[in-house]
Amino acid sequence: MRTVGLLGLVAAVLAVTALASPWVAWGAAAIVGRPFGFARVYDRVFEVLLVAGVLTSWRRLDLGSAAGLGFRRHAWARELARGLAIGFAGLAVGLSVAALFGGLVPALRFSPGKTVRKALLGAGAGDVLAVAATALLYAAVHVIRARSFGGPGDAWSGVAQTITLFAPLASGAALPQLLGLALLGWLLAVARLRSSALWLPIGIHAAWVATFRVGRLFFGIRPTPAWLVGTGWPPLVGGVAGWIAVGVAAALLARRRLMFR
Repeated sequence: MRTVGLLGLVAAVLAVTALASPWVAWGAAAIVGRPFGFARVYDRVFEVLLVAGVLTSWRRLDLGSAAGLGFRRHAWARELARGLAIGFAGLAVGLSVAALFGGLVPALRFSPGKTVRKALLGAGAGDVLAVAATALLYAAVHVIRARSFGGPGDAWSGVAQTITLFAPLASGAALPQLLGLALLGWLLAVARLRSSALWLPIGIHAAWVATFRVGRLFFGIRPTPAWLVGTGWPPLVGGVAGWIAVGVAAALLARRRLMFR
């Protein structure tokens, strides 16, 4: 019943997100002075509402204590550091393969001052995003992408736009990205089960987030060859280079288990 209740919560959050996202996109555009893509707003609204929903339904869903979920205090820093090391090592190999076959080139995306500011912001967000990214519907939520949001007149078209967001999931073109995200989700799940805590998978995912939010300030991933670098977000995951990165991380995770039995 706990699982059914949690799935019901996620379904309710998706429905509310579909209705709220157009209004949030319109309000953000009015405040900032520039439009935001509907998919970008949708993802953020979903994440915020999911966290709020879980926190407010914690007792009703009988989710237990923080330690029971995996946030134990014992050796948390060491586990987090190991996760970061495993994640960075796997990505280092995957990015090297991408560079070897021409899918990655050194490139400074912004001016030096803006690069430093974005690097600091990106490095500080890794752990928070890692916790959110290991939530339910991991692969599907990452694959969802739309083109744009029209304006306040389209506010009640949120459900229709949500259907459009999910459309890529039914196409064959999304399969490589889904496979890569499923492999990454599997890696995080195995890390959680083998360490009996969340700190190790949080470290792994934080390494991926930091690499793509901070590292990409200093290198560019080309759109081709698609078989190597993938076609969706996050980059690399839907291609061979990303699968290699997950494989290397999985091998290091297996080696860690043998060393610390």
